[in-house]
Formats: sequence, structure tokens, C-alpha cells
Amino acid sequence: MPFSPKPSVLIAFGGNALNVPQMNHPHQNEEFIIAKKSMASVATLIENGYEKIILTHGNGPQVGQIFRQQELTKNEFPRQITLDVCVADSQGRIGYILQNVFDNVCVERGIQKKSFAVITQVVVDSNDPAFKNPSKPIGLFYSQKDADFLIKTHDWALKEDSGRGYRRVVPSPTPLEIVEKKVFQKFLSLGFIAIGAGGGGIPVIRKESGDLEGVEAVIDKDKASALLANEIGIDTLVMLTEVDFAYLNFNTPDQKPIAQASVDTMEKYLQEGHFLEGSMKPKVESAINFLKAGGKKAIIANLYDLVPAVEGKTGTQIIPDD
Repeated sequence: MPFSPKPSVLIAFGGNALNVPQMNHPHQNEEFIIAKKSMASVATLIENGYEKIILTHGNGPQVGQIFRQQELTKNEFPRQITLDVCVADSQGRIGYILQNVFDNVCVERGIQKKSFAVITQVVVDSNDPAFKNPSKPIGLFYSQKDADFLIKTHDWALKEDSGRGYRRVVPSPTPLEIVEKKVFQKFLSLGFIAIGAGGGGIPVIRKESGDLEGVEAVIDKDKASALLANEIGIDTLVMLTEVDFAYLNFNTPDQKPIAQASVDTMEKYLQEGHFLEGSMKPKVESAINFLKAGGKKAIIANLYDLVPAVEGKTGTQIIPDD
């Protein structure tokens, strides 16, 4: 019987893959501990025969913390870092942690694999209407009282986020092009696990001269992940989050998990308003876009169910229309 290689996989980890729960004095070592659990499941995939893997990651909690630090120290350090550079900072930090932990897990298990983190720029349109309608949540959750204070004192836009509190929202333009896509292809061809497009990538616009210039925005991580997967020909897109499935009637007595569905069916559910803005909706939209552009399967699953989800045993499995 001829050998059938495992499909290539892009795994998009949510920002909670590294985020340390808010506590009195969290230590950065806890980020490595949390990352090890996530990277261990990636190593298991490799042991199961999956060779071509790309990892992307969220940065909502981290980039919000970086930007908040800038606000708190503005009197001591007047030069403020723009949001695109904050995204770059978080890419370097999270990319290093994931690369370090993944490589160490592979050494422990005797797996001959290395990873490589790519600082990733993503082109957006300067005329994208998102710049006039901030919608992407970043950073910490705030009470309504704290949110009102920040709106008055910082001129931030804050919105309630899925019943979990209020978060700052910033422009989230549509990703158009992954600048470093050939770098990802090269690393895959050399046998590396590539890590990149952190936080949706660093948002840049391409000027008439061809120069790239960073802009104040945050790109949705799942949309950028779907774009990257399509641009380099990945078979399966996996989006990991805090819930086990995408649900119909989420957070109601009639809540129902979606185990498997076609693109047409998910589009129908999307139009019926089953998926929350800034939460499950962009994941479903990303899955639909990925499959329509040639992807073979999209999966939405819990952060710690990576292996069974890829094997089709759990999570929402979305497939192209017949």
C-alpha cells in the first residue's frame, strides 16, 4: 500500500496559550510552563507523522500589557512606542518563548526537529474602513467603572467582551498579504517548524514607492493565519481557543456544539448571528475564507485538544462544500 503523507497543518494558538492569569506577582517563568503544555501537543503531532507545521499565535493580552506599560511610564519615558512596534515587541517575546520551549521538548523526546520564529509583517489597505471603526479587543479585562475611567483619561475605545468585562478596542483592518511568506516556505522546505504571524502580524501599508510603513492597528490573528495558510498551500487550518467547539446559541439554554459542518452551513449560521463579534465570528469567517481559497479542512477546538482535534475526534470540523 503506497505511503500517504500527513496533511500540512497551520496551528493558530490563542493569546491564552501563553497568558499568565492575573495575580499579585506573576513571574515570567510561568509563561514557559504554560507554553510547554501547548508545545508538547505539537511534538506529539510530529511523533504521529505530521512533518509540515506552522505555528501562529495571538497576543491580545500581551500587546495590551505592553501598551499599558507605555501609558504608565509616559512621564519617565516620554517617547511612546506605536501600536505596530508593540505588536513587534510581542512577536519577539512570544516567538522566543515558543521556539525555546518547542526545541527543548523535542530534545527531551528525542525528536529531530527545530523551530524558527519569523518577525512577520502583513500588508493592509490604508483606506480600510476598520480605521474609522475600532473593533479588535486587546489587553486586560476591566470593570465598567475602570472602563469609564480609561475612556475619560486615555481617550481609549472600550467595549464589553462576551460577558467577561470591558477591553480596549483598536482598528482591525483586513490582511491582504504576508510579506514574509517565502521565508515560511523556505523554512518548511528545510524541515523547520515555522513560528510567525504573531498577533496577526505587524500591520504595514505599502506606499507608492514600494516602501512599507507601520500603522496603528492590530490584525485579527485568525484571519492572518488563514491568509498565510492559503499563500503557502497549507492543507489544514486549526484555530485553538478557550472553548471546545463553535456553538449554536452560545451561552443560552439552547447551546449546541457544532461537530462538523460544510462551508455553506457555517455561512448560514454566520448570517443567523450565532457567532459573537471579536470572539468566535472571526474564527468562523477565517475558516470559510480558508476553505473557499483552496484549503482542505478547518478546525476550531480547545487549546489543549490539539491532537484529537487534528485527528477528527473533537472540535468543530469544517469541510469544503461538495
